[in-house]
Amino acid sequence: MRNPVLVVLVLLMFGSAGALPAQERAATDGRVQMGRSSSSRVAGQADRLSLDELIAELERVNPELRTADYEVRAARARVRPAGALPDPTISYGQMNVGNIVPFTTLGEEGFSEIYVGFHQEFPFYGKRQLRESMAAKEADAEQWSYQFTRLRILSDLKVAYYELAYWHEVRDTLDRDMRLLERFAETAAALYRVGKGNQADLLRAQAELSRLQNRIEMADQRIGVARAMINALLNRPADSPLARPEPLAKSALRYSLPELLQLSQDRFPPLREQEQVIQGREYGVELAKKEKWPDFGLVFAYHNRGQLRDYWTIGGTARIPLYYNRKQKQELEEAEARLSAARARQESLRAQAQFQVKDLFLQATTSERLLALYEKTIVPQDTLTLEASAASYQVGTIEFLSVVDGLLKLVDDELAYYEHMITYQKALALLEPLVGVELIR
Repeated sequence: MRNPVLVVLVLLMFGSAGALPAQERAATDGRVQMGRSSSSRVAGQADRLSLDELIAELERVNPELRTADYEVRAARARVRPAGALPDPTISYGQMNVGNIVPFTTLGEEGFSEIYVGFHQEFPFYGKRQLRESMAAKEADAEQWSYQFTRLRILSDLKVAYYELAYWHEVRDTLDRDMRLLERFAETAAALYRVGKGNQADLLRAQAELSRLQNRIEMADQRIGVARAMINALLNRPADSPLARPEPLAKSALRYSLPELLQLSQDRFPPLREQEQVIQGREYGVELAKKEKWPDFGLVFAYHNRGQLRDYWTIGGTARIPLYYNRKQKQELEEAEARLSAARARQESLRAQAQFQVKDLFLQATTSERLLALYEKTIVPQDTLTLEASAASYQVGTIEFLSVVDGLLKLVDDELAYYEHMITYQKALALLEPLVGVELIR
């Protein structure tokens, strides 16, 4: 983000101060050139980690997403069986009169016979359709659950991606400013050797270098954590190598707060899932009401009596809800309570979604305003202040402490700029599951 010309000007300012002996200037200039070459190699890398490629791979290999897809398939497969007739039963056997040994009196006694029968139960009118409708709504709810899982995992990937990009930017900023602080320290050492500086300047410079090194180590740790998160989402080993992400770029927020709130009402997957659950439980209440009516059955049997004439049995059965108050009535109360619970959960989800959308929208818009402030005002002012401090220190009008403080202020404000950038991008990523729309691509 910082204009590199300004940094070069500050470095050249110290290089032309004449305070360094020729050999020391050559050595430090060589270190600066090495730093620039290293930065050029990083900046010139063609192999950058693309968010679109990561998303495409995630949708192919993420285990949680595949699990959710299989759950949808399983729910769809349960729809037709739910409305099918109960399996028929077949009965068979043998009857004998006066002798336990089978078939010994077959054809001699009228009640000696071999029989085979068939029984089919028919639920009361409407029960099968209600059961199938309930299963269909459960499948629809599972589909919305899949959609939410997908958006949530995509959001997690984007957050991890931007975390990785952010910490790479932090690492570069700290490296760049550490090289500049090293140059300041070398200048202070040269001035001290010729009697124009003091030892306290050297000690302060070394202490700040150590602090910057500590921050660099922390940045490296966070880079490793972000890489591990991305690898986990992509079902890879945690230590799999990852290229550096593409440079951070601010995405556009295409919707106003009222539009986002409306999208949340219309497309928030858990809300849509809960709508299907409510409809399914409404069918469940209707089914429970029908359970007070009997289910009927058809019975058909063939009886073979050997040499005597065969005969057939045709009849029926009826399931009598004799214990209605203890069984079917309680099942109806359960179904009604489950329906009420689903409606209450829908209201809770709606309220939570509205709060989260507004919270994330405010995070995004606040970070957007702060980004502009840091980019156009704060960081340029810090850079000019540092240049002026360096020039004043060169001629001995201010202390070295002021130069170091100016550099550290610039470091903190540069990092604050990237922090607001990542907060903005993460807010958009976290909004996506809530509004059912991809805001970053």
